[in-house]
Amino acid sequence: MSSDPVVTLPPLVLYFGAVQRPEFYAGLLGSGVALGVLRDSDSIHTLEPEEFTLIERMPFADGADAVAERVREIGRRWRIEAVLNVDETLVPLWAEVCARLGLPAMSGEAAAAVRSKSEMRRRFARHIGEHASARSAVVTDEEQLLAFAAGTGYPVILKPGNLWGSYFVSRCDDRAELTAAYRRLAATLPGFSAGQRITDTPAEILVEEFLTGTNHSVECLVLEDRVWTTPVVDVVTGTDLGGTDFHHFARVTATRLSPAERTRMRDLAADAVRALGIRRGLAHVEFVHGPTGPRLIEVAGRPGANRAPLLREAYGINLIAGYRDVLRGVAPDVEPVRDGAAAVVTPYPEHAGTLVEYAGLDRVRALPSTAQIDVYKHPGDLVRPRHEGAGSPLRIELRADSPERLLADLDRLRELSEDLFVVRTPEAVG
Repeated sequence: MSSDPVVTLPPLVLYFGAVQRPEFYAGLLGSGVALGVLRDSDSIHTLEPEEFTLIERMPFADGADAVAERVREIGRRWRIEAVLNVDETLVPLWAEVCARLGLPAMSGEAAAAVRSKSEMRRRFARHIGEHASARSAVVTDEEQLLAFAAGTGYPVILKPGNLWGSYFVSRCDDRAELTAAYRRLAATLPGFSAGQRITDTPAEILVEEFLTGTNHSVECLVLEDRVWTTPVVDVVTGTDLGGTDFHHFARVTATRLSPAERTRMRDLAADAVRALGIRRGLAHVEFVHGPTGPRLIEVAGRPGANRAPLLREAYGINLIAGYRDVLRGVAPDVEPVRDGAAAVVTPYPEHAGTLVEYAGLDRVRALPSTAQIDVYKHPGDLVRPRHEGAGSPLRIELRADSPERLLADLDRLRELSEDLFVVRTPEAVG
């Protein structure tokens, strides 16, 4: 009597739609598992890493049925350990496809909540309390807009309800600024959303109470009822530099918060993901820390940009390995193994125009903490401020043995960045 041999399929970690940048897979290299990507062929993120064993492409616009069938076909050749999503716009589709195939991921209900800032705020208020976040409202006309501001007082924050990364977020100090910002956003948001292929969430406009304080973030790894939180990262925004937008100039750790403040913030991060019904995956939670303690800004259902290298360099934490672990049902290891300091800095020009040169980039390279500079825009390229929907022209990594050394260099870099971009504006050309 004989039996057929059991065929063991090789394990695979499959990226859903896009890899985006090396930071989102570097932590899995050398882990003994093959990496692959089913890339959305229409995506602006075209990276296909040479380290990946499997690279396949299809238009995700074909819909959930087609994408699920393609993942199912990959599963006939590989044992899919985890399907990782790092793209904000794909969170609902990722959740739906994985649910159809019985693969662990965020639920569809949780995915919808993290993609809608208005629904997110409702859940924070219901499950944590009105104090947990800023007062806010979805507005569809100027009458509603000005009525909200009259009730809360100025300044207020105006932002899209369907975007990420501080796109088009502005502080408005009076009626004239608010009205002008609303008209710009109302004119810009539909086209920008269409260009980003955002179809899962309405292009809402939110006005909200301005929270005074410093900006911070925490990453949460979730496995059913358990939530693991990472050390706090401090965020330096455009308003900290004297501007009115909230672009992230720098992300820095170790944090300047006290141990008690860190604990309170990490506990609130865990409460936030539970309020949204997240039971599997990774969430990026953002806060303002003010006189009354931490208050929630928002939660994203994917890794925060630049957090994986920050946590690796400062603490030895492998965030992406932790993401893989919770998706395959394993408790992640996110305990720090060292106490260092790291920052990722993304300066922007003050005005849009043609880049003539970078002034003083050699002085940036000479800073003791400068570890790496990635240049994305070169002389002759168009550069724009973040609030106009642009990506950063360059990215600077700082690493140091102590927070004091790092912060000294960050202060110097902040000074250098004021004159870093030599830009020829259209007016200057004329």
